[in-house]
Amino acid sequence: MAEADFLVTGRPRFTIDGTASDLLERTCFRLEVAETDQGLATLEAVFLNLDHPHPGEAVDFLHFDGRSIDLGRSIEISFTMSENPISIFKGFVMAIGGAFPEAREPELIIHAEDGLARARIRRRTRLFERSNDADIIGEVATETSWIPDNGIAGPAHIQHWQVNQSDLALMRERAAAADAILRLDDRDLIVAARDSFVAPPIAMSSYNELIRFTVMADLAHQRTAVHVHGWDVAQKEAIHESAGADIAQQVGDGTQGRTGPELLGQLWPDAAEDVHDAMPATPEEARSLAESRMKARARQFVRGRGVANGNPELRVGRRVELVELGPLFSGTYQLTAVRHVFDMVQGYRTHFEASRAMLGIPA
Repeated sequence: MAEADFLVTGRPRFTIDGTASDLLERTCFRLEVAETDQGLATLEAVFLNLDHPHPGEAVDFLHFDGRSIDLGRSIEISFTMSENPISIFKGFVMAIGGAFPEAREPELIIHAEDGLARARIRRRTRLFERSNDADIIGEVATETSWIPDNGIAGPAHIQHWQVNQSDLALMRERAAAADAILRLDDRDLIVAARDSFVAPPIAMSSYNELIRFTVMADLAHQRTAVHVHGWDVAQKEAIHESAGADIAQQVGDGTQGRTGPELLGQLWPDAAEDVHDAMPATPEEARSLAESRMKARARQFVRGRGVANGNPELRVGRRVELVELGPLFSGTYQLTAVRHVFDMVQGYRTHFEASRAMLGIPA
């Protein structure tokens, strides 16, 4: 369980083209940074945009001169924990606008995206031969001058086509097939297996950091097994590979409890998923896909949404330990989506979505 750090300042810090901007920090009154396990973090920020002149001078706009902020400029957002700034977003200003409300100061609005936006621009068609998912993502990273940091393994695809697809869509597809998390950290393109996050979980309860939390264990998308079918080109024979309920136990994170496939099997033992459209060309490829799909379903059995006191260390992939939730729902969860939100009413708060494979044992 991670030791508590303390938020020194609840206001976001802005760095534009490598230089800190006190003006943006002072005038920002609403901000939201969002990230998911599919990559491409986004930022929306709103600023007061009225320059209060000296007596006798004309009223003017504060941010429309292009000096404080403009399209295409790099932007970084950070919050200070234990006297150390922790970055939660690095990207580029992609949209700029204004709001001119009644009986209120004019506002500047900016939208920004991290560097993965570059991979969304171009669609193309090409063939990858005898490449696994790490190879495919690594090739895209190298072409874009990113440094690949692949933490996934898997069998090679005999052929894999990218058809009228952006590089971002391709990387998301291959990361999802490997049950991995995709994100860009400055120039490092990280593809991380979900069980590779080894930092101690951040403890939260309704008595301290956790403001509110709702959670549901749902059997609707669980399956007792996943069967993948294909055609072995070399052997000229059909492929049939499966992953069963035992795979769900592997993603339990050591938590004692019951998995979705286990509980569904007690109701409908033959509730399996059959995959016919993935077209694996080797048994190894089919087996890997079956296991990844089974793990992905199992991880989503218990899902919750919550709001916590602002904490920049709450990032996608990080584990949290939620306590005082009763025997069914207390325990360790993994964050799948995070929104860091700042406004002048509630200050800095972190909204999150989290999931786990185990439902606790009634007591």
